[in-house]
Amino acid sequence: MKCPQNFEMRPSSLGCRFAKLSVSIYSAIGVLSITLLSITVLSAQDIAPEQAKFFENEVRPLLIKRCYECHSADEASGELQLDSLAAILKGGESGPAIVPGKPQESALIDAINYRSTEMPPNAKLPDNEIAILTRWVAMGSPWPGADPNAPMRQRAQFDEEDRKWWAIAPVVIPDVPSIPTDQAAWAHNEIDHFVVDRLLSQALTPAPEATKISLVRRVFLDVTGMPPTPEQVDAFVKDEASDAYEKLVDHLLDSPGYGERAARQWLDLVRYADSDGYRADEYRPDAWRYRDYVIRSFNSDKPYDRFVQEQLAGDELFPHDLDAQIALGYLRHWVYEWNIRDARTQWRTILEDVTDTTADVFMGLGLQCAKCHNHKFDPLLQKDYFRLQAFLAPIMPNDSVVADANEIAEYQAKLAKWEEKTSDLRKQIFDVEQPYRDKYRDIAIDRFPDDLIAIARKSVKQRTPGEEQLAYLIQRQIDAEYQRLDQYLSAADKEKLVAL
Repeated sequence: MKCPQNFEMRPSSLGCRFAKLSVSIYSAIGVLSITLLSITVLSAQDIAPEQAKFFENEVRPLLIKRCYECHSADEASGELQLDSLAAILKGGESGPAIVPGKPQESALIDAINYRSTEMPPNAKLPDNEIAILTRWVAMGSPWPGADPNAPMRQRAQFDEEDRKWWAIAPVVIPDVPSIPTDQAAWAHNEIDHFVVDRLLSQALTPAPEATKISLVRRVFLDVTGMPPTPEQVDAFVKDEASDAYEKLVDHLLDSPGYGERAARQWLDLVRYADSDGYRADEYRPDAWRYRDYVIRSFNSDKPYDRFVQEQLAGDELFPHDLDAQIALGYLRHWVYEWNIRDARTQWRTILEDVTDTTADVFMGLGLQCAKCHNHKFDPLLQKDYFRLQAFLAPIMPNDSVVADANEIAEYQAKLAKWEEKTSDLRKQIFDVEQPYRDKYRDIAIDRFPDDLIAIARKSVKQRTPGEEQLAYLIQRQIDAEYQRLDQYLSAADKEKLVAL
């Protein structure tokens, strides 16, 4: 089986990070001001995967929902913060909030059961939420990634501890785990070593090797998304060659179905659609060109770094590459309601959508929260969000034809001949249509707020780049009126146009 090259467009390589994005921490770990003699706090390496999952899925959301309004870095009622393990252990005016491993001795558990201070004061927590916090304290108060003895870091700073966060840490090549001799036959490659090592750490044993019938079905579904035909199953089962599996995988990776299958994952990430969304949901007649570009990229094993560059800045980096121009369709997949009058809000929504999606897809960072405030848990600042948005802010839709210089020259030559031959007829059509166009253009423009009306009536040369973006949204509604001209024509003028 052929080995993928560096950054080759295989499914396992879909992921990226902008290493130079300057990011910082918003909320971190406090310093303990008490001596913890009899308290056992789970360290990061002691936290089992199921404990981390329990904390992230149950405990953290509950603390955010019920506690942070009054007990966080922003608002520490009674000098008690509950947004870091260190702060919880430090406690407030009444002392430590919890004793890890001992819910019966924890002030927080007493308070939520209304056995002492009543928290929250407006209404007692439901029994299931009390049970979640009690269980968390009983299991030792695991808080993934937290060192309870770390010094309190100031908000909006970025230190070496933050640089270890998984999404911005440098990529490392881990050592291949050694596995017991009795499992060596199961592990056919280095990835299998990691699988076996993890299984054994959970007291699990590897499953039996799949039959050839099961294997061929799995491979087809994984690579192409389609099951094999009976003939394809028979051919693989009967192939006794030692490299039969490798040949099958290579064959499927070289098939058009590979790119079609892999592209679906990418298209889902970039919210590809053939229509605008919202209630109007207008059809996008040329969206398929971007879809096919993604399929071609996977099937040609385009380097991933080039794949990213083309979609984010293809016009700047590769101005003469037609594929790169089509790749910019990524920047046009925003949700968009063409008939909305508040063009300013519409454009802001478009820009936020592109920013959020770019962070999610190309950087692996959920930046949306940082639009309004520094991120509470991850090392992401509000200014980081707007640094990224500043890169995307100048985008301007371009509906020109994608063609090379020779094709455009040939087209322009033919167009010039056509324009010369039809000049008189087109002048007559213009004379009939223009009064209607002027009237309904003004009607469309006058539906907008006064400031947008002023922008629409400016000449292109007088508009700022920002005004040109808004004018694009306005023009869409003017064009919609032009498309309905047949409904507005008088009977006599309609007859003239039909004749012409």
